[in-house]
Formats: sequence, structure tokens, C-alpha cells
Amino acid sequence: MSDRPFIAKLPKKAKHGDEIVIRGKLKDDASVFSINLCLPRPPTVCADETPPYIAYHFKTIFRDDGSSVVVHNWKNHIWQTEVREDNYWMYDRAQRFTLIFRFHNEAIKVFAEDVQHTPDYEFEHQFPFEDITTIELWDDIEFIDEISFKYKNDDNDQ
Repeated sequence: MSDRPFIAKLPKKAKHGDEIVIRGKLKDDASVFSINLCLPRPPTVCADETPPYIAYHFKTIFRDDGSSVVVHNWKNHIWQTEVREDNYWMYDRAQRFTLIFRFHNEAIKVFAEDVQHTPDYEFEHQFPFEDITTIELWDDIEFIDEISFKYKNDDNDQ
């Protein structure tokens, strides 16, 4: 898989409770892995450039000493202040992973493996999540098994 980027378009606008599920595997020697939830890309920006508007940037950095960290931030033409937290979603880069991004009115909630527990991470909105049009996966990915979009059934959404 090429390093940058893998892009998937959301089939429709996200609403409260909707999810994006990603299943895949990182390279065994991965040093960085990023997921961007992006707003529309202006036509002057090439696909291999970082988009100017990123509603949520979820990055995991694996250090040579065996430690790792998760970085959360967003971009409005320039990268904003990072929030760093311990990595407790990915312990073994040789194993396949599942990440679930669930949209809530107050935050984007991230779950590892399943949603039958409290979120592993939360990120307050800086842009309306309804404006997110694509998801991009960057860096040390060996392969993606699945990206699925789970939309809540809404009788008013006909």
C-alpha cells in the first residue's frame, strides 16, 4: 500500500451516532499511523498534499524505545495545538486492528476493537462533523481489510 494517502468518501453526511469502522494492519515496523477526517478539499490541493481543513487528526507515533503516543489535533490551514495521550489502543503492530469513530454532538469518540466499553479517546469538535466528506489513512499501513460507514436508521432521512 502506498504511504500517502488512502482516501474514502463518506456516502452521505454524518449524523449523531453514525460510525466509521476501519479494520486493517499496520506494518510490523510502523513508526507512524494517521487517520484524518477531512472537510472538502479545494481543487487546487493535490491528493498527496495534506488537506487545508481537517476536522480530526488521529495519529499514533511508535518510538524506537518501544513507547508510543496518540496525538489528536485539527487543521484550519495550519495545524492547531496538539493533545497527546498514552497509546492504549495498539499494543502489537503485528496484529490486525479495528478502530471505530463515532460522531456525537459534543465530540468524536474513538473505540478500539468494539463499542461495548467507554471510548478510548474523545475529541471535541472544532468544525461541524456534518461537513466531513472524506477519511484519509496515511503512513505505515500494510493493508486495509475494511472501511465501513454505519448510519443510524432515521425515518426522517428519506
